[in-house]
Amino acid sequence: MPRGLPRATVLESLRLAATIVPPGVPHLMPGRDPLRSRALLAELESRYGGRPVLVRGLRGPALLIISKRDALRVLSEEGEYARGVEQRPFGLPTDVLRPAFIDIAREEAGELTSGVVDHDRLNARWQRVARRCVYGEGAADDVELTRLLAGLTRAGRWRARRRQDLLSGRYDARILDHLHRAEPGSLAGLIAETPGVARSRGLMQAAFWLMGLGVMSAGLMQTLALLAAHPAQRKSARRDADYLRACLREGLRLWPPVPALSRVTATRTDWYGTTLPAGTTVLVPIAAHQRSPRLPYANTFAPEIWLDGTAANEWWAQSFKGPGCDGVHLSLAVGTAFLAGIVRAARPKPVGRLLSPHRPLPHTLNLSRLRVTMRPSRIHGAPSPAQN
Repeated sequence: MPRGLPRATVLESLRLAATIVPPGVPHLMPGRDPLRSRALLAELESRYGGRPVLVRGLRGPALLIISKRDALRVLSEEGEYARGVEQRPFGLPTDVLRPAFIDIAREEAGELTSGVVDHDRLNARWQRVARRCVYGEGAADDVELTRLLAGLTRAGRWRARRRQDLLSGRYDARILDHLHRAEPGSLAGLIAETPGVARSRGLMQAAFWLMGLGVMSAGLMQTLALLAAHPAQRKSARRDADYLRACLREGLRLWPPVPALSRVTATRTDWYGTTLPAGTTVLVPIAAHQRSPRLPYANTFAPEIWLDGTAANEWWAQSFKGPGCDGVHLSLAVGTAFLAGIVRAARPKPVGRLLSPHRPLPHTLNLSRLRVTMRPSRIHGAPSPAQN
């Protein structure tokens, strides 16, 4: 690697590996605390003057971004960075499908309005939403498709290449079967109707959208549990679609499904007088900044920040908007409709006090411990979430 930029020591790199959750890894892992990583980042910022730091990772050297200024550069200069082919937008006119997707979400949510709802139950229902949206009704019960995707993600995370190749072949074959049906009203149907989409590209598009929708389940469970534990916010969310969308964004801010953004330099890039070669990994630890001690709302459930302009002034909020975020926008719209279908038909009540409004929210969260009890709702005729 080139000289000029500060290099983390071996001990610093080990401490970072133990606290910062890398891209592609679930946020909720034992010992992975974004506030602990925030303290370590503050140490590095003080020691190295806020400049990016070269750290040692499992997959080679990486550039760790510390300051707001440098983070904004990475987020704004998309031309210099590749985000991985699975994350790139494809320019499909998905807005035409949004009303149908919202109807699907509301329909599936109707199965979660009684009894006890935990993450397993909610996730199973949400994955049906994802499969129906992407591939149509013929994929609604294809649980194996979701299982293969989860296995592929785990294999990629642990660099199990042989396992990854085996699962990939089975997964691709299953996707192709669904794509060939090209059901009207599904993303597969839209891909088939779009001129110039090659078979391989259609396969990639479908996999991208299924993954993008699928990862929303954790945020949905977190938000439902937060609403159950915060009666005032729950009341507003049941009556106002925009407020409910803000609640979902808060659930994602507090425990983000993507706690660190990873970019790979597409060309040679200059950093403080040092030229990094193409292919250099650049890491932005978003989660640590979203819970920074300087934020007065860091550890509280504060949907208002997404409505009054507060979040718009925070650089880390750019991950929720901007070019290339088609999947984010669509997932937020469909996710909001899904939550609306639950909280407007029944009242969620918390099981336990894990997310009490009377004390700071935990920095990490074990989804398996989240449970809410659904009770009949007294509110009828609430506004439709379709505008989301």
